[in-house]
Amino acid sequence: MKLRFACLMRKVSLAAAGAMLVGAPFLASVNAATIDLPQYGFSIDALDAAPSGVAATTALMTFLPPSDGFAPNINVNIQPYSGDIASYAAMSKGQFERMHWSMVSEKTVSATEWAVEYTGATQGANLHFYARAISKSGKVYLVTATAKETQWSAVSEVLRKHVDSFQVK
Repeated sequence: MKLRFACLMRKVSLAAAGAMLVGAPFLASVNAATIDLPQYGFSIDALDAAPSGVAATTALMTFLPPSDGFAPNINVNIQPYSGDIASYAAMSKGQFERMHWSMVSEKTVSATEWAVEYTGATQGANLHFYARAISKSGKVYLVTATAKETQWSAVSEVLRKHVDSFQVK
């Protein structure tokens, strides 16, 4: 009886392991959105982690090739924020002042969107930024392009185009 039970358990264990191996790829992608990047020759399932209700979450970062020791980039940050876009803009401008950064331009695009271009030094680098902040459902989606000031004239057009393509679903 003991031998039969051991054989049965081995068969059940092997069957369970096989099911897990065969089913794992399916289970891993049930809820994941696929990010398809044909220009790089790959796709990847996004992490299923929902944005935090209490802390900012970086959902995406993408980079241009580096030059001058820096890779111009775009990041999408999701921040819990219950205020309106005007108060978010005021808070951001206060942060710029405290950091001694300068606004190049700003525009209230709509009641839920603010666009801003600004410059500032951080960690010894003079940087140039272009950002859109979009408020929806208690969150601000902050899409920011960053490049060194010395790179900005060469990369700003492509960075702006991609930041401006961002849409909240």
